[in-house]
Amino acid sequence: MRSLTTLSPGRRLADVLKADFAAARGIRAVGVVALLAWMGFQWGFGNDVLLPSIAATGFDAIDDGETWTSGFAAAAVAGVAGGGFWALTQTLDAIVVMSGLRLVPGLTQRLSTYLTRKGGVTPYAEMTWSTRWVIAYATGVSVLCLVDVFATGRQGVRDRSVMIATSVALSAGTVGVVVGLAATATMVATRVPATASGAEVFLRWAKNPLTWVAIFAVVFLVGRLMNGSRRRRERR
Repeated sequence: MRSLTTLSPGRRLADVLKADFAAARGIRAVGVVALLAWMGFQWGFGNDVLLPSIAATGFDAIDDGETWTSGFAAAAVAGVAGGGFWALTQTLDAIVVMSGLRLVPGLTQRLSTYLTRKGGVTPYAEMTWSTRWVIAYATGVSVLCLVDVFATGRQGVRDRSVMIATSVALSAGTVGVVVGLAATATMVATRVPATASGAEVFLRWAKNPLTWVAIFAVVFLVGRLMNGSRRRRERR
């Protein structure tokens, strides 16, 4: 997801979040902290860091490194594990974010302004299936729910249960297929003498979440450096 610090003109994101937190008291403040922590995990790289590790661990637990039967079974397990993890986190994300909108009115308004300016506010019922799939897979089911809320003006999770379930199926199904294909390619590589050693090293590193923390940290830093360089060129 694009950095929230660029979502709309006016106050910085940090100021918006401080205002939302300052308005909260007691248990409501705890709810705001929990909501923002979850959004930071889910909308950041948290689930992306855990996904490959979970899939790789499931794959390695089944594959014996020799028979094709165990290899294809391991690839299927990796796909199911990846898709299942994605379905769980996407479902939780939709429920948590939709339930917590009233806790962060400033952030909610900021998101609404951004999506409206971008012309991205369309009711879910009027979206094509391809649009639903792109939003659910690329940005998350909670974002699809937010778009529908801003387009219809209606909040609530219960009325969107079918929408959430369908969107989770689209997103998690795609992740499961992608992971399964990647696991199948890895399985084949471990059985080809020319690539076996490299595939085994990749699998060993892939199981470690710290590998993906480092990768995504580099991606984030490179992105920030590129954005900073672009802004400096625009100011000249």
